[in-house]
Amino acid sequence: MLALIFLLLLSMLVSIDAFAIGFLFGLKKIRIPLIFVAMIALFSAFVIFFSMGIGRIIGDLVPTASIQTGAGVLMIAIGIFNLFFDLPLYRRSYFVMVALLMNVDSVGYGIQAGLSERSFWFAPMAGVIIFIAFIIGVIQGHEIRSRFIIKYMTFIPSILFLLLGLSKLLF
Repeated sequence: MLALIFLLLLSMLVSIDAFAIGFLFGLKKIRIPLIFVAMIALFSAFVIFFSMGIGRIIGDLVPTASIQTGAGVLMIAIGIFNLFFDLPLYRRSYFVMVALLMNVDSVGYGIQAGLSERSFWFAPMAGVIIFIAFIIGVIQGHEIRSRFIIKYMTFIPSILFLLLGLSKLLF
């Protein structure tokens, strides 16, 4: 039972990025087809499953801290780029980039789970929670009515990407 609770908490940790990115889409009032969200969640589950297998095979040869650092640097770079050039969040190619960015650190979590010999149920559980977190993030972003947030909405995605990147570097 304790192992199941741990997997649930780890799945929630992995889904924080999905919530934040969904929130960004919601702030920009971008309509996202559920099929895209489902594909991102399915891709995330596959990445975690695959990386768990790698973690079980290679042991401690891959420093997962460097994977997380790479994810942080990429998110900071996107945040800085977005401050100067507004990223076209409505394009399909951007959805692919979002899916890849969300899963860079999932590789690290999957490898760690594989090294710890956690259950492979972590992958589908994380996929479901990522799907839910993304949808909740979009809904919350759409619900924002604060004049301050709406006035500075063009800067919010950049700031959130910067904060996500810094959190990956620091924690």
